[in-house]
Amino acid sequence: MSQIPTFEQFERQLGQPWTLRWDEGEGLAITLVEVAEGTAMNARYQCYDAVFAQPPGVQMPQHVYRLCSPEGDEWDVMLTPIGPDQEGDCHLLQALFHVKRPKPVGTHP
Repeated sequence: MSQIPTFEQFERQLGQPWTLRWDEGEGLAITLVEVAEGTAMNARYQCYDAVFAQPPGVQMPQHVYRLCSPEGDEWDVMLTPIGPDQEGDCHLLQALFHVKRPKPVGTHP
């Protein structure tokens, strides 16, 4: 398992329920509502973000949470509140990633 979720993992699981954990408890069900590529600093890097909807009435603070995917993978990820969704029904959390692209197989350093 990678140290961070990949753009492809987010894309595969768009619209699906994820879980946030911050202690040994059950956690909080959230939904992945958006995945987007951003502008990286150069061609060796990739930038992307994931936006999650919280249940109505819940507003979690910025924190490093244990993010658990529907496929069973888990990562420690900083999530930041970015306000309510367009309808105002629920509040959103965003994770932003700026990472080095993996080297193609068979290439030398």
